[in-house]
Amino acid sequence: MDPITIGLAFTAAQAAVSQIKQAVALGKDIHSLIGQFSKFFQSADTVHTASIKARISNIGKSDAELGRQALEFAMHSDKLREDERALKDMIYWQLGKPQIWEEMLKERNRLVKARQAEERAIEEAKQKHKEKMGQIFMGALYFVGVAVIMFAVIMMSIQFYSMSQEQAELDAKRATAAKIRREHQRAREQEQKKQTDAAVKSGA
Repeated sequence: MDPITIGLAFTAAQAAVSQIKQAVALGKDIHSLIGQFSKFFQSADTVHTASIKARISNIGKSDAELGRQALEFAMHSDKLREDERALKDMIYWQLGKPQIWEEMLKERNRLVKARQAEERAIEEAKQKHKEKMGQIFMGALYFVGVAVIMFAVIMMSIQFYSMSQEQAELDAKRATAAKIRREHQRAREQEQKKQTDAAVKSGA
């Protein structure tokens, strides 16, 4: 949260305190000041939680800037806590209606707890969504990995089958060539034998 927003929230809270004090001084009914009290507590809450919400925006700032910002947050927060005590004393002692302050604090605490519970529910829902998306992503990676492995296995099987077929065809060709050579060899041997037998007969 930037310092300008914090400054505006602090100014709004101070203005609400001034309006409440002026209204009480003029004798106005405190029940008519609900809007001003709401504005004060809302603006004060913005200032009190500023240091937490400002963490992201602090990146890139110098030590001097962070120190000045921290001092402003602390001073604004301290002043608003003093204003809250002053409003409490005014309701307790000046107006004599402490029950109003006590009831207001109870309701405020209830609303704060309800808001915190809602914020936790939102954060838990976001975390569950992240976990679910992570599981889906990991499942997708697993599926892709399995698909890649299966594709590789299928391609290797096809390659091995193709190689075995080529080897079988090569072996068949070699066997055919060997058979032809044997037949030619046998034919030559028979021819030579005939010629030898013929020569022997003519010499006799």
